[in-house]
Amino acid sequence: MKASAPGSSGNLGPGFDVLGLAVDLRCAVDAVPAEQMTVDDGDGPIALFAGDMLFDTVMAAVSRPMALTVDNAIPRARGLGSSSAVTTAAAAAVQRTLGIEPVRDEIYEIVARIEGHGDNAAPAVWGGLMAVGSNGPHPLEMTEHIIPVVGIPDTRLSTKRAREVVPEDVPLPSAVRNVSRAVLLVEALRTGNPETFAAAAGDEFHEEARGPLSPVTAAMIQAAREAGALHAAWSGAGPTTLALTTEETKGAVIEAFNRVLGDDGAVRVLAVDHEGLR
Repeated sequence: MKASAPGSSGNLGPGFDVLGLAVDLRCAVDAVPAEQMTVDDGDGPIALFAGDMLFDTVMAAVSRPMALTVDNAIPRARGLGSSSAVTTAAAAAVQRTLGIEPVRDEIYEIVARIEGHGDNAAPAVWGGLMAVGSNGPHPLEMTEHIIPVVGIPDTRLSTKRAREVVPEDVPLPSAVRNVSRAVLLVEALRTGNPETFAAAAGDEFHEEARGPLSPVTAAMIQAAREAGALHAAWSGAGPTTLALTTEETKGAVIEAFNRVLGDDGAVRVLAVDHEGLR
């Protein structure tokens, strides 16, 4: 039995660990019962053991070994939610194999606990624009006129490494400014108002600290803003940059990303995925 889930862009700048947007890149997982847990992503089956994310996901979902086949169109270690998508699809696929139709709330709880990033898990499960917090996931409104464009460097950046440089303590004035930005960003995403987007620009929780890990990401953010993007930010833990554009500004942002990346990456125009798990 098969299931698939979309990639996602987490944080969206000031919405650190809270906001996530599903995009139309998908990971599909097929599952069959087996004597030993394995995964095959195109290079032949590899054994999985306790402590591996997919092993733990399958055990949490059905408590028995499965052979998984993964077809993942989401670039890995690029800040586009590949891990959340594969765990979401795997949890659903193994349940369907045993005749259980997945319940989205339950799949989300498994993925958020094991993969660890609710801001990616929620859009992977439900699609669209999501906010997560101590009281669970919540869908948010987003105008249909926004077009996501991503600049994806060839270099990878692990979430673990990107997480290590984020400070545990943030000065109160910085925290206040970031809360203001996040609130304004939610309203800007709902209305598409350029002035509100401008007021929501920037981040002091994670982007400044991660800057030295991927200077090309900051360069793409600056280039996208100069090209007329409504909003530009690190996509998750990077190094991908997410720009939110309109039909009128999309072309200029694509050109700006290409100038920065040259031959060392790819630029993709994406749509917002509104299906989530399927």
